Amino acid sequence: MSVAAAFLLSWFLVGAWAKAMRSLGLGKAIREDGPKSHHKKAGTPSMGGVPMAVAAGLVALSLGDLEPAPALLALGFLLIGLLDDLGPRLLGRPLRAREKLVLQFLVAAAFAAYAPLPGYLGHSALDFLFALLVVVGAANAMNFTDGVDGLAASVGAILLLPFLAFPLAGAAVGALLGFLWHNAPPARIFMGDSGSEALGVLIAAYWLLSGGGWFLAIAALVPLAELLSVVVQVLYFRATGGRRILKMAPLHHHFELSGWSEGRVVLRFAAVTAAAVALAVGLWRGL
Repeated sequence: MSVAAAFLLSWFLVGAWAKAMRSLGLGKAIREDGPKSHHKKAGTPSMGGVPMAVAAGLVALSLGDLEPAPALLALGFLLIGLLDDLGPRLLGRPLRAREKLVLQFLVAAAFAAYAPLPGYLGHSALDFLFALLVVVGAANAMNFTDGVDGLAASVGAILLLPFLAFPLAGAAVGALLGFLWHNAPPARIFMGDSGSEALGVLIAAYWLLSGGGWFLAIAALVPLAELLSVVVQVLYFRATGGRRILKMAPLHHHFELSGWSEGRVVLRFAAVTAAAVALAVGLWRGL
């Protein structure tokens, strides 16, 4: 019921948000150095993560269980992402990467310190550091994954499937499906940093709190590969004075420039994620 209700509410709210953003002329700027096929997307409404989060939150509240730890973590990162999305308008400049990282680590530290985490490394300080790195890594990995229409929402929904019994997780899956209705290629709205980062930490929170933190690296193979592709590309570029390993990072852009359509990237990355989640859950439950 939570999935179905959140789907309908998200479908309505995201559609209304897209129309409002379009009427206000608030569209997303597209990277000039990105794939040329993406240049036509300039001006597409963004920050679709906001109405999506509202839909998920309202449905979970109506069921009487918002699950404070993952909900507050996701809210904190949604606000950080929103500040990043609105930086040029609110601050007069984009939010700097180091400023964003500081905010991310502060919110993640609050979660790692107070959430009821199971023991992972046998010592509270080590468990704190483990959760801190997983949360910040998940936020940025999902942010890098959000670069092709429908990709982040598809991958994110699959990563939350093992936790459908939790009201907020089920509502989040439904909200992602409602968002996908408008984000399917060609997208009428983008998720934005506010949505991708909140989604990433919500996924991390459920895997961590349920005791499956070690297996998230397997389940989240696609977002992890997206994150590592950026890190490796940057380090190699600096070390070699301008040479590149990939045609473009994150990884989905490399495959686009290799001839894959956006739809092919999304379907194949989603299929890989489904198999990876099945493997991770199988290994986790089998222990």
